[in-house]
Amino acid sequence: MTEQIIIKGYWWLPSSPNDTVAGILTYTPGQCIELELIGQLKPCLSALEEYIGRTDENVIFGVSSDAKEISLINCYTSGGSFNFNCPFPIHRYNCQHLVIGSHVACLDTDCFFEAQINIPYLSLWATPNSISKSISFNKKQIQKINISFIAGENNIAAFDFENYKFSIDGAVNYRGDYFEPHISQKTYLTITSEDDCSLSDILNKIFLFEQFISFATLKHIESYKIVLFDKSKFQQLNNGKKFYFPIEYIRVFHGREDLATEQAPQKRGDFLFTYDTIKLEFKQILTKWYSEQRDIAPIRHHLIECVRKKKTFSSVDFLIVIQGIEGFWWRFRDENYKRVNQINHKKQPRLKTILATLIQEFEDIKALKLCDINIDDVVDSRNYYSHFVKKDSKPHVKDGIELYELTDQIRKLLICCILNFIGFSNEQIAHIVKESHSSYLHD
Repeated sequence: MTEQIIIKGYWWLPSSPNDTVAGILTYTPGQCIELELIGQLKPCLSALEEYIGRTDENVIFGVSSDAKEISLINCYTSGGSFNFNCPFPIHRYNCQHLVIGSHVACLDTDCFFEAQINIPYLSLWATPNSISKSISFNKKQIQKINISFIAGENNIAAFDFENYKFSIDGAVNYRGDYFEPHISQKTYLTITSEDDCSLSDILNKIFLFEQFISFATLKHIESYKIVLFDKSKFQQLNNGKKFYFPIEYIRVFHGREDLATEQAPQKRGDFLFTYDTIKLEFKQILTKWYSEQRDIAPIRHHLIECVRKKKTFSSVDFLIVIQGIEGFWWRFRDENYKRVNQINHKKQPRLKTILATLIQEFEDIKALKLCDINIDDVVDSRNYYSHFVKKDSKPHVKDGIELYELTDQIRKLLICCILNFIGFSNEQIAHIVKESHSSYLHD
């Protein structure tokens, strides 16, 4: 959610539902979810005792002025005020999670079966293709322009993992009136579970997809709208069909770009690859991405951070990329790999050996010119900036624009490593490089 929300209502602890207190909940995008209470949550204590001994709360329930159930999870005290001449104290809490439309006792409560997620740049990464336009000519003059759209969902891709179904769909939003119609289209992700699942499980699945899109677009990606559905929250229509009420989940959105620029076509050129580029391998790649989540989650996050675009550059960025390459080699190149590449098993391979073998592994991706990487420059620069040795002892140290260009070269190698880890062959990586216009892949 990227817009401010203010909710007025009554609030209470789940353990004492009859002890309600008035208050105002304010969600400010990029900042906080803050609850300000006018009175006491725990009337069994005196106002002074409660204020002095105020504690964090795992969950606070509420009901809004428009009769919606509210849940605040992981609430931390953030101040307040107490005046001896005033009959009530003011308490403030900062909260990590906000659920509008249901009372959820904790993140691990199994109560949801579906989630619909809006993700920045997903519409550009996998175009919805829900709107079509045709033009009729008469004597070289435009006679008629027809705009049509698919009224329902337009499935783009889908895959299964465990008992979850993931679907990427296009949809059209038609609003306005006869004289001023407005039509827009977007792509969104839907996650459906055969059984009820917890908010924690759903957020984990969303986070993994965000990481994948972050890597594909070379941008920091966070979902900006998440809508959940609970089988117990519905209205049954006369025809017997159930309409499930949307339950909105909100966390503090830290999106780093204006979402208004999300649909700008020129942004597509910055991506590492799009859905169209990997359409044939999509199901296989995403299944592998999710199946190995437990073992390599921290490593994957670090690797993605290594290749994400940044506005400034320093020697630290060079070291981060080197660390990513070394981490990849140590984690994903086993003894059999060393044996095939004739690497001494008894001695710990040095950075020079690691770079040489990885460059050789991906040297057939000619467009990246990995063979142009000066290994001595990389090794000396790493040792100089990492171990603070004397510069005179490392004649190949680079700095300034030369270090930036060297980092650009080895980042291409790291991108190959990550694509290889995801499941792409060298031939497929070469195709991605050919189709991409990203400055990370081309000089």
